[in-house]
Formats: sequence, C-alpha cells, structure tokens
Amino acid sequence: MPEEIYHLNEQGHLEPMTEEVFASEDSLQELVAKHPNLLSGERMDPSSPPRWILVAREKGIAKIVGEGHHWSLDHLFVDQNAVPTLVEAKLSRNPEIRRKIIGQMLEYAAHATKTWDVDELQRAYIERCETEGLNPIDELATLLDSDDDADAKKLWEDMGANLRAGSLRLVFVSDGIPDELARVVEFLDSQMPSTEVSAVEIKQVTSQGSRILVSRVIGRSAPEHSPKKRVRKSLKEIQESMPSDGAKAAAERLVNIAISKGCKIYPGDVGLSIRWPYPPSRSKLTTLAWLYPSFDAPVWDQARGFTFGYYTSAQEIKESPDLIKILEEWTQKFEADSSVVDASSKPPTKSPVKAWAMSPEDAAANIDTIAERFEKVLNDLNSLNW
Repeated sequence: MPEEIYHLNEQGHLEPMTEEVFASEDSLQELVAKHPNLLSGERMDPSSPPRWILVAREKGIAKIVGEGHHWSLDHLFVDQNAVPTLVEAKLSRNPEIRRKIIGQMLEYAAHATKTWDVDELQRAYIERCETEGLNPIDELATLLDSDDDADAKKLWEDMGANLRAGSLRLVFVSDGIPDELARVVEFLDSQMPSTEVSAVEIKQVTSQGSRILVSRVIGRSAPEHSPKKRVRKSLKEIQESMPSDGAKAAAERLVNIAISKGCKIYPGDVGLSIRWPYPPSRSKLTTLAWLYPSFDAPVWDQARGFTFGYYTSAQEIKESPDLIKILEEWTQKFEADSSVVDASSKPPTKSPVKAWAMSPEDAAANIDTIAERFEKVLNDLNSLNW
C-alpha cells in the first residue's frame, strides 16, 4: 500500500496529497538538471556530501577517440572534488529501467573514460551556461566556494585525472527503482573499487497546486548504517591529505606517470594503489605502488607511506618468469635506499607482497629517482611480448 501523505494548511485542515506520475522522461531529466540536490548527496556520503554542477545534458560519447558521438548521456555533473558523475534517468514505466539501463550505463562509462578530454568537457559546460544565460565563472565559484582562477583550472585538471583513472560516480534515477535494479546497483558499488554506484528514487506528490518532491537513495547501504562500508576518497582528496606540498606533488607525479602508461588507479578510504593490467585480457592486475599519507603504521598488509614493490593474485603472472624478473628488479632497487622499511607480507600467505616503504617526505625528497625507476618498470612491462 502506498504511504498516505497530507498537507496541514494554514487553517489547520488536512489536505490529502496524491502521488503524481511524471508527464514524460524529459520532465524528470529537466528536474534533475536544474536541481542536482535531488540526487541526495547527504545520503551518498554523509561525512563529505557531494555538491554538483551540471556540465552538460545529452553529453555525447564516442566509441573511438576522434570519431563522432555514438551515444548520449542524460546528464554529466561534476562535484566539488572533481569527481565526474554520470546520470541516467528513466521512468519506472520504461522497460529499460530493469536491465538495459545497467549495460547502457557501464558502456557509457567505459567509453567516456577513454574518449572524453578536459577541453571538450569545458566547451560543453560553457555552451550549456551560455544557452541558459548563466555566467560559467560564477557557477564554478559557487561550487568551489572560491573565485580563484587557479582553483577552477585545477577542478578541470582533476576531473580529467579522475576520468582517466576511472574514479567516477554512476547514478541511476527513476520515479520508482525496481528491486532488480537496486540489487545490481548494490553489487556493483561493492565490487568496483574506484567507482561509486547509486540509484536515486524521486517521487512527486501534489495537492491543490502544491508539489512536493521526495528523494531517497535506493540499493546502497548508507555509510552511517554500515560501519564496515569503506568511503572511497577522490584522487583530489587523497592528494590533499598528504602531509606536505612536496608529498602532494610527488603523489600527483607518480599518478600521472601511471595513467600515461596504462595503469589503473584505485582510490580507497585512506590512500590509493597503482595497478598494472596484464595485457592479454587486461583483467589481471599487479599492484606496483601504494600511496598513503601516514608512515606511522601499516594501512594495508605491511604497506604504509609510499610503498613500492609488487603484489598479484593472478596465477598467469606468477608463472611468467620474464614478468616476475622485471617486478623483482623493480622491488630490489629500493632495498638499498636509506630510510626504507621492509613492507613485505609476513608469512604465511598465498599471494605475498614484496615491497619497501618510505615516508611521504622521503619520497618527495627523492621523487626524481623514484619517478625514473617507475617509468622504467612500466616501460619494461609494456614492452614484453604477449
């Protein structure tokens, strides 16, 4: 049975309110575009609620870089932490809401991370603002609580980095989220380390010309009700958490090298890991570095601070002597460094970590050497014959 909702008017009389379906999918999409607060950022992350600005509606996505657009995304937003937020809105009476929308969104995300560039997104944002008679500079200043051009420039740069690293937010919006979609959303959110997945249900109720919108997050365990739920940080948040400007710059430099060489970045609740995808399928990963702001105690296994070495659970990688030789040489280069500690796993373990850790400050002081080593191991790995 639907909930009964009443409006208590100024005369003290109860006026029954009735749920009203949206006239069209476009009317729901227009509502979300104008009022992104309906996405319920407080429910997605109560500790640091995202706030959004619309980049574009019907944002085109190409299959291949340089080609024309093959698909269009309902909404592309960006939040104050430069996390791209892809939104698809469907009415509950649309049969695509149950299954097709999932594959559609994943296809959009996969191609957007490879084919969008920051200049294209900036142009789309400016065109949207000009069409709506808005000042694009003022809109960004409101989002960032800053009118500094450098902050605005960094937002776009960080958005580009998040796109390349696959650090995204995917949101499904409807006036009714079916159980099937809710279960898939919850599963994807728990299994995708760098991508947050949510579903938002928006209903409207009316009475005598008044309209009330009710928004709630569906299919995702709210962090405050699930203490084991890890709240992943954005790349920007992790960088900003580093203890010094030098450490921030060192982390950014290593991440940029990793992305340029085809690595995947996995932000977590404290720091991030950098993983190299094994070429035959690109589904097997080897972790080459862990970047955390603290050196006081291990964060994952024995990794702390800036940790360099390797870890893999893929049997194919373990059985490749040429690949293991490269990984061993990469790890051994840190063994003789001063101020490092052994961050290798303590036995017994089936998939041991072999690594050395140094403080973020020491990493910053030696970043040129570390960056040179990092580029070399990635070049060596990518040059192997598969």
